[in-house]
Amino acid sequence: MIKKNMFSYEFPLFFKKLLPAILILLLIYSCRHHREMSEDSFRVEHDDVRTTRETSPDHVVDFSYFNSVLGFEPSQDSDLLLLYEVAGWMGSPYRYGGKSKSGVDCSGLVLMVYRNVYDIELLRRSIDMAQNSRKIRDPQRLREGDLVFFRISGRNISHVGIYLGEDRFVHASSSRGVVINKLSEQYYSERFAFGGRISR
Repeated sequence: MIKKNMFSYEFPLFFKKLLPAILILLLIYSCRHHREMSEDSFRVEHDDVRTTRETSPDHVVDFSYFNSVLGFEPSQDSDLLLLYEVAGWMGSPYRYGGKSKSGVDCSGLVLMVYRNVYDIELLRRSIDMAQNSRKIRDPQRLREGDLVFFRISGRNISHVGIYLGEDRFVHASSSRGVVINKLSEQYYSERFAFGGRISR
């Protein structure tokens, strides 16, 4: 009778002492499992983009996302990794010296896009980027992903963007934030200095 009472009262007490440890273990497992699933999802999404661009040219891609965010539909030959990255920056406000989506300047945008898409570390200033890239004088010879440099005021390079093909380039405008414009627009065609190609 005494043993029965000891068991009936001591077991719940023992279980109560173990309960916090059990809950902590379950929480750790849940967080780790969720992180692994998120990482796998991210990897699959970007592997699908890379497969579409490199190994399956006939694969049909829903370009409505690009059309709604970027304002145009890319071709099957477009660099989809670059366009996905650019889409994520669209509308980010301008902030001098910034390089995050909460505020970015022209060279900061180029720096981060090249880092995230091509795993290439560029120098921070637009004038340094210009001096360390292969110059392309003719805009017609620009390729998707090339840099485009401008002389906004004065004779020195003071602005940079990334060419997206079909006359379009993305850049961080001091008045509008991250936007897409065309090189043929009068304001930019008059201030265009040259393109720059980075080996990648």
